Amino acid sequence: MQDSLGIMIKKANNALARDSDHYAKSLGLTGMQISTINFIANNEQHHDLFQRDLELEFNIRKATCSSLVSKMEAADLLIRVPAKDDGRYKRLLLTPKARQLATKIERFFETSEQRMATI
Repeated sequence: MQDSLGIMIKKANNALARDSDHYAKSLGLTGMQISTINFIANNEQHHDLFQRDLELEFNIRKATCSSLVSKMEAADLLIRVPAKDDGRYKRLLLTPKARQLATKIERFFETSEQRMATI
């Protein structure tokens, strides 16, 4: 019996999440943290990024995102800086520590995507 498209997508998602979590653990991070670093590194040149951008990109709730950002800030991976136009909004910026990891993380995701493309 052939798997439905939904089952195949679920299996691919599980495989990617497992790979991501395993790699993240080797860096002392979580899969969500490396995804966040990768997202910010790839998008910060185009526009300011805020917590709301993470909520939308990863389809997570406000409380989950707030916890993620707070933990990453405590781990010296992110800083929150007031927006230029409105100080009530806090831009998310990578720290030098996260920037060093960003290149490795980008390579990991590229390799992972190439592996998935061969399946």
